[in-house]
Amino acid sequence: MNYAAIIPEAAATHVRDGLAVVAAAIRFEDLPPEVVAKAKMLILDTIGCALGGLSGAPTKAAHAMVEALGGRPEATIIGSTARTSSTLATFANGTALRYLDVNDYYFGRDPAHASGNLAAILAVGEKTGASGPDIIAALVAAYEVQFRLCDHAGTPSLWDRGWHHATNMSYASAAAAARLLGLDAARTAEALAIAGTHGNILTESMRGQMATIKATIEAVAAKGGVEAALMAAHGLTGPQAIFEGAYGWDRAVAGGSDLAALAAPLDGTFRIMQARIKPFEAFSPAQGLIQAALDLRARLSPRPEEIVAIEGRFPQQILDWPTSDGQKAAPTTKELADHSPYYLMAVALMDGACGPAQFTPARLADPVLRALMAKASLVADAAFTRDYHRGTGAAVTVTLADGRKAEAVCPLPPGHPDNPLDDAAMARKFNEHAESAVGAERARAIRDALAGLDRAPDIRHLMGLLAAPAPGAG
Repeated sequence: MNYAAIIPEAAATHVRDGLAVVAAAIRFEDLPPEVVAKAKMLILDTIGCALGGLSGAPTKAAHAMVEALGGRPEATIIGSTARTSSTLATFANGTALRYLDVNDYYFGRDPAHASGNLAAILAVGEKTGASGPDIIAALVAAYEVQFRLCDHAGTPSLWDRGWHHATNMSYASAAAAARLLGLDAARTAEALAIAGTHGNILTESMRGQMATIKATIEAVAAKGGVEAALMAAHGLTGPQAIFEGAYGWDRAVAGGSDLAALAAPLDGTFRIMQARIKPFEAFSPAQGLIQAALDLRARLSPRPEEIVAIEGRFPQQILDWPTSDGQKAAPTTKELADHSPYYLMAVALMDGACGPAQFTPARLADPVLRALMAKASLVADAAFTRDYHRGTGAAVTVTLADGRKAEAVCPLPPGHPDNPLDDAAMARKFNEHAESAVGAERARAIRDALAGLDRAPDIRHLMGLLAAPAPGAG
């Protein structure tokens, strides 16, 4: 790899420099219309998730912490009249958008929730006076960096080696923040190296009782990326061989990567197009499982007492995840329930839905639902295992008291690029989360602002809509 022509100051063989060139080379005016449309759709979806997440206890804790710390008022805290530094706004808003666990996802060697980068992009974009096109291009760059890491880094994956996949977001947010701060490719490379030095997160954070810190994991990674870019902007440098060095990230954290592919030049495709949108409030692999359960509910309308057994079929890879532990079999909190296939199948069969109403304390404690959940089991499916990276399919079979069995199969979950949600479904999802937080009128104004984001000269109007109304405002 030779990047010296583009980054004369850099050695010609460092992976960080090639990845910096990739991030810096993405220009809004070169993006195909379908890429701009996908980016705007993801921004709409993510902001809806953030508004819906404002009521969560982790978000309230993050707001309280940030407001106690203060900070230079350069960025909006979504849902608040307070403003703070771009780093702390990234943390607060990143927690809000992740709390419900209904923001978009991806599967490579590792999974990803790359929409967490939007918290960093909006905060730094507001600080620097970025335009709507600037925001869109930065988001495309962040997805490109993060999905490359998901695809090409980790043996067998970061996740299986004990590193949370949000580790990859530190690099992606650093790249996006560097763009918005106006850093050239050489300084962006320093930001990436600093992020790689500081930004590794343990998988243990998602095991066992699933502590409420779960909602902050991507937020902390994105905040770290912003801090890395700011360090680079102020002249700090990172290791030149952060990836490929004898004690670099590839050896110490990833355990082996395809470094050439990681830093390969852009080829005209954009990885953001592979992002999947969640229709259901649950962890990523369960989207197909929930759809299958809903299909059975629509077909059979079974009463809980009629169901003798529920079997879910999953890819083996999901059953082998470090977070597939016994705590998920009988969840007592939202954090556990939205990661419990047992609960998700049972509640979808009972309620015909899997949204906010399915994760209230009262719903979690319902003895009828808990009895039904105890009848659920999971097994690996060879076809879903083979096609794991393509579609994360799933199936549900119920056995009824009269001996009948019924099955529903979902080979490609709704929200997958090859099975996309239509505009009406996207609007319903946004409204469900946004209107409860800000009301129908403001939710409509936010949708309108996002529809015109690719033409917006700056994002001040949008961020004003996302702030809480001032006391006494009509």
